Amino acid sequence: MKEKNQPHWAIAEIANQEAPGSTIDLWSRVQARATSPAAKPHGSIISGRNRWVAFGLMLILAIGSLAFVPEARAFAVDIFQRMGIAFVDTEQYDQTTKQSPAEAIRVTPSPSLTLAEVRARVSFSLLAPTWLPNGLDYIHMKVFEYDPDELEGSGQHVDIHYGRSADFDSQNGILSFRANDGPIGAPYVLAANREQSVTVNGVPGIYVHGGWQSNGSGDPNTKMGDLLWDDNTDDAYLTWTQDGVTYLLAAHNLGLNLDDLLRIAGSLR
Repeated sequence: MKEKNQPHWAIAEIANQEAPGSTIDLWSRVQARATSPAAKPHGSIISGRNRWVAFGLMLILAIGSLAFVPEARAFAVDIFQRMGIAFVDTEQYDQTTKQSPAEAIRVTPSPSLTLAEVRARVSFSLLAPTWLPNGLDYIHMKVFEYDPDELEGSGQHVDIHYGRSADFDSQNGILSFRANDGPIGAPYVLAANREQSVTVNGVPGIYVHGGWQSNGSGDPNTKMGDLLWDDNTDDAYLTWTQDGVTYLLAAHNLGLNLDDLLRIAGSLR
């Protein structure tokens, strides 16, 4: 049976809701880290995309600052962002670091925009799902702003949540859909060795299933501090870039697998 899991979803929620860029000055540290020899990308990091890498590091530093105890904040060294997902290479990670999982934050959503309003606000061509699993009766749409002079993209990214309950509690099941013609904010931190290359709507994509566990269950060879990666948690992620727009689907506690996410992606219109 797939297990419910909370830590990295809570971390992403914290970063999205509690870390406005105007109150946390991390850019100078990110620039220094990105240009130092120790910060050169490795593995499957996309070459020539230094600003994407720096942006991913900035977000992960913000997440660590808010979600973990101070001695664990250096874990961003071996993290890179790719197509809306942040990966950590656990073989390079300091496994002696102890972490305290973040507590879930309940957020009362602001009034939702309609799909027509969202499309009117963004300058890129936005596709949205026309097929969803049964039970996702609550929909919340929002456009987030960022500075296009500092980061790639037009200055807006779209975040749509489909939930089983009006409070969009991830424990009850939630599907997150994000889209942007630049970096996607607050990426989910996943294990790099669980990345699967797939084809989505005729283009390359990435699929990951599973999540970090703080209860001692999971793969002892894939660790992030005292968190273990568990392939059996009910978390699934699919990301791809189509017609210049990066899309990210993240399903939690919905019992979805790759075929389900591909069906959702295939329904985009």
